[in-house]
Amino acid sequence: MRYARLAAAAGLIGLAGCATTSVHSPGGTQSPATSATASSAASPAPSTAAPAPTVTPTVTPTGTPSASPGGPAQVCLQAGTYLTAVRTAEHIGYDRVAFQFSGNLPSFTVEQVRAVYSDPRGTPVALAGQSYLRVVFHGASAVCPQPLHQTYTGPAALTPYYPELQTVSAAGDFEAVLSFGVGLAGQGGYRAFTLANPNRVVIDVTHVALGEFPGVWDITSWAQYWATQYAWLNGHQPWLSVPSLVVQAWAAGYGSGAVVRQVSANTFQVSLPDGKTRMVTGVRPVSVPGPWVITEIT
Repeated sequence: MRYARLAAAAGLIGLAGCATTSVHSPGGTQSPATSATASSAASPAPSTAAPAPTVTPTVTPTGTPSASPGGPAQVCLQAGTYLTAVRTAEHIGYDRVAFQFSGNLPSFTVEQVRAVYSDPRGTPVALAGQSYLRVVFHGASAVCPQPLHQTYTGPAALTPYYPELQTVSAAGDFEAVLSFGVGLAGQGGYRAFTLANPNRVVIDVTHVALGEFPGVWDITSWAQYWATQYAWLNGHQPWLSVPSLVVQAWAAGYGSGAVVRQVSANTFQVSLPDGKTRMVTGVRPVSVPGPWVITEIT
């Protein structure tokens, strides 16, 4: 039976799943975690374990948890595994996303990928960050067929902008395969496990040190950059990725008449209306597509 697609917020888009479940233990901040194949629901891990051995376990979030809003509960008369909530939280040394289900726990796969694509259309899923996880639940849906209703009524995308966890976005609900993409700030370690009462699939991602944000104008912090990148990926202000246009926007603050001349790939000479000259340098601070930011003005 083909399940109807989830249409929460902007609607769900998705991607196809794998045949095995990958449970990863954290590695270094610059390398993917070592993977091992295991049953996704065989032995739940304790909720207090952090994703890296050097992280102090904690069950108390240091930031305010972000949860999917839900309406009044509606009983599903057809047996199955249905998504009911998606929650995120920031902890000491790691961030967490938890997928809650009614019925039995689904089998699932979690893998680090270069990009997340929708299922079944195959279009890219917009995710803030520069490292991505594809999460696929097999034998699960977010729509109950009898009576027909959505069991998950939250937004199609969560954007907590934590130190590591940036976005969690729906990536498909098609033929009992439920998919999500997770956008991360860096390529750190991650760990997937299950919890009961209620049934949850939990993914912990280790914080990665990115260093001080290099931007000195307009976008001046990593949190601001991720939010701007996510908006840019969704089609807002496409000119932000064009260095000359970013410099022109800066120069416009001095009034009309500024002349911008490109000196090198990331350096521009700006002749201002008052006769003064400025050298403006910038960079794209991530290894994936995103806005270009000004890093120095002399």
